[in-house]
Amino acid sequence: MIKVLIVDDSATVRTMFADLFEREDDFEVVGCAEDGYSALRMVRDLKPDVVTMDVNLPDCDGFRVTRMIMEETPVPIVIVSAVYSASDAEIGFRLIDTGALAFHDKPGLKNDNFEELMQEIILSARLMSEVKVVKRKSRFRSGREMNSPFPAAREFSPPSFPVKDKVICIGASTGGPQAIKEILMSLPHEFPAPILIVQHMSSGFTEGMVSWLKNNTGHDVRLAAHGDFLRSGVVYFAPEGFHTELSADKRVLLNDAPNVNEIRPSVSVLFHSAARNLGSSVVGVLLTGMGRDGADGLLEIKRRGGYTIAQDKDSSIVFGMPGEAVKLGAALAVLPIGNIGRHLCKLFLEVSEDK
Repeated sequence: MIKVLIVDDSATVRTMFADLFEREDDFEVVGCAEDGYSALRMVRDLKPDVVTMDVNLPDCDGFRVTRMIMEETPVPIVIVSAVYSASDAEIGFRLIDTGALAFHDKPGLKNDNFEELMQEIILSARLMSEVKVVKRKSRFRSGREMNSPFPAAREFSPPSFPVKDKVICIGASTGGPQAIKEILMSLPHEFPAPILIVQHMSSGFTEGMVSWLKNNTGHDVRLAAHGDFLRSGVVYFAPEGFHTELSADKRVLLNDAPNVNEIRPSVSVLFHSAARNLGSSVVGVLLTGMGRDGADGLLEIKRRGGYTIAQDKDSSIVFGMPGEAVKLGAALAVLPIGNIGRHLCKLFLEVSEDK
């Protein structure tokens, strides 16, 4: 059984969450806390496998509570808090820096998608309960699992190519914001290629994520718009609700076609369009996330002569998407998240200096 602790200042929300989690065969609600200090005490005494955490608490906000939990008795934490604006969403991303693993908008009872949104939260709590966290905000598993069916991290010598012709396409889901931030922090601001990213995200968070990444990395990070011509040194994010594709002249094309792999925007849609229209000019990167979105697209990039990278198992919060790509043989390099940015620098900057 997965032991979950619910932290929220609203008695109504605590009761509602407890009821919904208890309906699941694999969850046991071990406690409900109405404030931060109660949460700290319950984490120590009840030793839950996962905590759902509100941001706004009467005595101690979610930042301080999360930080203290991660410093004293680390446990996977999923932020569930109401989002009314981009600045609210940015608060959720700031919690990543204190040790939280995931976050969701708190659905209202009158929301037409209430049941669906709650199932996303429950699934997130289920997945995060398996992540082995350690003190000092470590967000990734430590140590390599024995008898893993997946190969160890590997990389090949990068191919030689004209830097000016290249585009980096990145796909990510669960755990992606942390991974993307780490990659961008390791790249120079004047990086000689555009970067286009599809990040699976709960509704209302994408604009806040863009702001958070821009403020924390110093890169020019922005939402992509239909017709944008990709420029080197700019990081573009697919907007919510639109598949994002690339044309042969490196322009952004948005559409609201049906979901692919049960989601929109889909990583696979971006990867396939990039492979089809740009061929060997594409560097595809598939990061942590549940499901298989992007795996077939990464394989298509490889088939068309592009260079492909998958995040390795040990550094992935969830090894679903990159794991499927590895199974397909789609990745030329399988790397821990801490090495991907350096590998991209080696791929682009050393070639640029040689040309």
